[in-house]
Amino acid sequence: MSQSQYLETLISWDYDGVTSLVTLFKYLLNFTTEVYYVCNERSEGHAIGNLLDEIPKQTKVFIAVDSSSNDVESMKLLSSKGIDCLIIDHHTVTVENPYAVLVNPQQPNCKYPNKNACGGLLVYKVCQVIDDYMNTHYSNDLNDLPGFSLMADMMSMMELENRYYAKQSLKSLRHAGLRALFEAMGFDLKNLSATDFLYGVSPAVTAATRADNIKLAIDFLMCDKDCAEIKGLAKELIKSNERRKEIQAEALIALKPFVNLEDKTVIVYDPTLGKGFNGLVGQELSKYFNRPAIVLGEGDDSNTYAGSFRGLEDFSMLDLLDECESVIYTGGHPNAGGLQILKVNFDVLRQELNKKLHDFEPDDSLYYELEFDIGEINEKLILYLSEFYRITGNGFKQGKFRIKGLFISDKKLMGKLNNTVKIDCGDIQLMKFKTDSEFYDTVPVFTEVEAIGSLNMNYWKQYKPKFKITKTMQLFIEDYKELVKNKNTYIKRREK
Repeated sequence: MSQSQYLETLISWDYDGVTSLVTLFKYLLNFTTEVYYVCNERSEGHAIGNLLDEIPKQTKVFIAVDSSSNDVESMKLLSSKGIDCLIIDHHTVTVENPYAVLVNPQQPNCKYPNKNACGGLLVYKVCQVIDDYMNTHYSNDLNDLPGFSLMADMMSMMELENRYYAKQSLKSLRHAGLRALFEAMGFDLKNLSATDFLYGVSPAVTAATRADNIKLAIDFLMCDKDCAEIKGLAKELIKSNERRKEIQAEALIALKPFVNLEDKTVIVYDPTLGKGFNGLVGQELSKYFNRPAIVLGEGDDSNTYAGSFRGLEDFSMLDLLDECESVIYTGGHPNAGGLQILKVNFDVLRQELNKKLHDFEPDDSLYYELEFDIGEINEKLILYLSEFYRITGNGFKQGKFRIKGLFISDKKLMGKLNNTVKIDCGDIQLMKFKTDSEFYDTVPVFTEVEAIGSLNMNYWKQYKPKFKITKTMQLFIEDYKELVKNKNTYIKRREK
């Protein structure tokens, strides 16, 4: 194995893609030092074409991870040069590729039962197979990584294999860099949850790739053992993530006035965001207006727009866009991916989607699992519920609860961007994130309310003048209802 040169390529810049590259790179180093990688920045697009000239002539095996299932031409060219090609991917397969060995559970007749695997998990599985052939156990050192890839790529958490690896990542994390980043962001390493990762570490790592600094993300994830660089890299990621939050919040404010509320899908154009932020802003718009969203920017040439889409759980937005004649290209996941259209077809796409979604009405009800009176809420109950919902994600959502008997005594607008509202209700605090001063102004004081949200225990460590831990019960709210004003009922129990 040491006589060959292995080259990895990465053209997927999300957490799953970067972890796929790092996992395989680290694993192959156990057999040879002749391992290299090349990768695209987000702004350079999804094509391998611009990377082909970077491939050394002595390369024997070319491995594409988390991408390239349908890239026949690039594999044909590499194959003609005597390079063996391997693709490890989980995205939809639309063409037959005879020039590469394809590891992808989405290809026809594949018997691998987990169709909800991600790139990082499949790379890890390939490493396990190599271990079996080589009678080695090197993949064991990397088994804390696939679960995070699965969570970050929003793969189904109803899949038992996915839940197993998600638990492995949260309960048995050894990766030195990730441990340092979790700690730097204030999370308890002994009680990590999927929420801690999805709203903390994952966006911090991918914030670097959104800023066209994929090297930072890769260098960080390469730090699986303690080294001098870890703290500095973690600090850079956090700084990049704070900037990402600012851009995201500013874009949402700027684009909201341009949304046509008569449309079934939010479709906006903003050439300033770039490929790194189209999807994030699309997600924010989709959540705010409770409908699918498309954010477009400039395409590969002067005649096209390219961007990202975000959908709802009710149907596959990917399939819907694939049926639209105005769409040149679309790809990705059912409810998160990219697309390209001709500029002259902007209104055509809007009309197509309105027609196809004519009878669709998104459900704007808030659902909950259980209801409690405030007197029933205590630390023991919250910790019990937190353990039950430790592993959440696609198909297994964070539990929402209806809390009654709340009385608002005070409120505060917080955060660097003034987009967090803290509402004091006696023994419990209601927290509303990613909001604005408009929401803050509507919150009544000295008023009885009930609210829906997820429960959390916040532990604040104080070291001076003497050490103590302050415990605060919190409800991360979706919304609230004033009882005195008899507002329209918005609460509905989630159907099982």
